Amino acid sequence: MNPDAQELESRLDTLPGDDSPERVDLLVKFARAVSIDDPSRARSVSREALEISRRLDYEKGVAFSLYHMGFGEYLRSDHEKAMALLLESEQMMKSLSEENGLGLIRGIMAGIHLSLGDYEKALSCSFEALKIHRRTGDRHNEGWILQGIGGGYQEMGDHARALQYHMEALVMFEELDLDVGRARALSGMGTVHQSLKEFEKALEYHRQSLDIFRKAGNELGESRALNDIGVILQEAGDFDRSREHHARALELRQKFGNKQAVSTSLINMGKLLVAEGKPEEALDQILEALDLAEEIKAKPRIFQAHRVLSDICFDMDDPGAALVHYKIYQQVKEQVVGDQANSRLKNLEVGFEMEKAEQKSEISRLKNVELKEKNDQLETLLNELNEAQAQLIQSEKRAALGSLVAGLLHEVNNPLGAINGVNDVSRRCVQRIRQFVAQDHPEVLENKKFAQALDILERDQKVTREATGRISQIVQSLKGFVRLDGSVVENADLNQGLQHTLTLLEHEFHGRITVVTEFGDIPPLLTNMQELNQVFMILLKNAGEAIEGRGTVTVCTLLENDRVGIEITDTGVGMDPETQAGLFEPSFARKGIRVKSGMGLLAAHNIVVNAGGDIEVESEPGVGTSFRVWLPVRP
Repeated sequence: MNPDAQELESRLDTLPGDDSPERVDLLVKFARAVSIDDPSRARSVSREALEISRRLDYEKGVAFSLYHMGFGEYLRSDHEKAMALLLESEQMMKSLSEENGLGLIRGIMAGIHLSLGDYEKALSCSFEALKIHRRTGDRHNEGWILQGIGGGYQEMGDHARALQYHMEALVMFEELDLDVGRARALSGMGTVHQSLKEFEKALEYHRQSLDIFRKAGNELGESRALNDIGVILQEAGDFDRSREHHARALELRQKFGNKQAVSTSLINMGKLLVAEGKPEEALDQILEALDLAEEIKAKPRIFQAHRVLSDICFDMDDPGAALVHYKIYQQVKEQVVGDQANSRLKNLEVGFEMEKAEQKSEISRLKNVELKEKNDQLETLLNELNEAQAQLIQSEKRAALGSLVAGLLHEVNNPLGAINGVNDVSRRCVQRIRQFVAQDHPEVLENKKFAQALDILERDQKVTREATGRISQIVQSLKGFVRLDGSVVENADLNQGLQHTLTLLEHEFHGRITVVTEFGDIPPLLTNMQELNQVFMILLKNAGEAIEGRGTVTVCTLLENDRVGIEITDTGVGMDPETQAGLFEPSFARKGIRVKSGMGLLAAHNIVVNAGGDIEVESEPGVGTSFRVWLPVRP
């Protein structure tokens, strides 16, 4: 037991046995102090505090007792029961204006959503908690929220942001001299480097984390570090030591009864057995892990288990079963990704249920005006979530495009250079042949077939030079579009960015759409050119799609009153006022058996607004549409 918990237990022993708010407060603090090291004791103490608080009608005691009971159920992976307790506690915290308590609740809700694979909802709750803790000056809990946000970005595959938040948490925990926090932050940093295949660095962080957890007597943290080290040792082919670490991690996790952590250890042990060529032994481990994951509805662990089952069935010469498990793996994984990147429908459903529960409990105490204010706040929150979703989609697209272009440049430039080199050598050889023949054997040039052959070679060399030049132009335009060699914020040439984007759309416009460019003399802007290129792509593609048959797209840039303007006008079908009114709102349209999300213009609007600018639209049915983007010269 840590020193704080020992001191609290001593104080409890000296208190009279009678019920009192003072005793409840001490019980709540004690439950918090032992929640990680002795979760069963924490649950028992929280229940005792709740019973006393209800007898005394002590609302603050009830609210914090419910919170700690919810935290205990979260540690046991009973997410449904945990959420119910936390929602009940949240309503009381609001009525008592207990901001710190609200921040604690939002932090645990973030952990629940993360476990269920609802990454966007998890980050939303985390940032709400972060705002509260910063407002109240609670640096201890701010550090834990930063650590949780890092874990959320890690699950989403955003390694750069994950590392950033883990490092912020580490700095804060070092300032607070909180060893367990330092260990968790180091563990998070190790996991990021592990995902980046930087195994030596990852192993160094995880071993530091393990040493700190062991010195602090934190077995739950120790199990996490052991599990992570076991995974790295497996990657290195050290199966014996990997098995030792996984077995010890599993033993500790079973002791605490954390079903999600147990399922993770079982999956990793199953992967190890598959790597050792023991699919039959791995089968029992993975099936047990799958049962636990399905029981607690942890989608990330469910699809991981099916992925390993697919490998096991393949190794056991059962390709049919392997295919079935692989299809389930893909389906569940797509559900998790789709919830966060494509539709948000599942998240909104969960959000509505939580918000309806909050509203029902508040209707009895709110006047009509107060209730209206609450509904307005809810609408604002949903709009913010829509905007965040659109930005997430676009950032994922940009990241994917950046990776694609980086590979494309590497694969194309080398053979392109070889072609140019060979073509240049060939051109000089033909020139020397012509000179040699003209000087020493001029009569050969009178041979029509010989002269024709030289002419054809020279003509083919010219065609090759023009073709490779065209390829280079396209590759450079693509490179400029995604800004592989640019910083996030830079002095950018908007005219050049528009030209790069038009080059990439040439194959869509060619033969059908005439592009007219009227680029003005505009200064470079200090901005994120990669994001603005995305705006240009969205607006130009929309302009092209609005034209049925042949038409014209006009692109202009100008400088007006310390603002740079970009105008994109099409001769398309135009829009009625009703369509224009909902232009920058998310939408969903059915196309055959598929549902297509319309987030492009919303994302473009958000990018421009975040850059300090604005978008204007003018449109008339049957005439066409003009989009004008205004950006400040001085951001």
